[in-house]
Amino acid sequence: MQVFLVIGRLLFVGLIYLFLFRVLTALLADLQVKGFFKRPDKEYGKLEVLSGGSLFPKGRIFKVDSKGIRVGRGKNNDIILPDHFASMDHAIFRQSNGTTILEDLGSTNGTWVNGERISSPVQLVIGDYVKIGSITFQYSRWQNESSKL
Repeated sequence: MQVFLVIGRLLFVGLIYLFLFRVLTALLADLQVKGFFKRPDKEYGKLEVLSGGSLFPKGRIFKVDSKGIRVGRGKNNDIILPDHFASMDHAIFRQSNGTTILEDLGSTNGTWVNGERISSPVQLVIGDYVKIGSITFQYSRWQNESSKL
């Protein structure tokens, strides 16, 4: 008989803790919806076309997210450059810990950052100019349009 009382008391205490846990999670969720606790937005980069001829109009924007962006003349790239000076698989932009890394994939004419040809992976900084073939991009941070309300 005493065993049933102990088990009953343990179940009762467990139910009280479960109830308190549910109340706290509901309160935290409500505070998050109201904006008191805001989850940090992921930091992504963007490439804006500065000069690119008729097929890449000035101002066109490409988002560099966690998947990265492959650039080249080949059909398997994310950005297909219609430029004879670009290699089939020219370069790749990777996102890593909030930074964007640019790597040349052994292209013939090279990848240029701020007027210098790169030979190893380079971390891009806001305002960097990237030239691939005859197309020039400017790197900056992605602004989440929905957070500007």
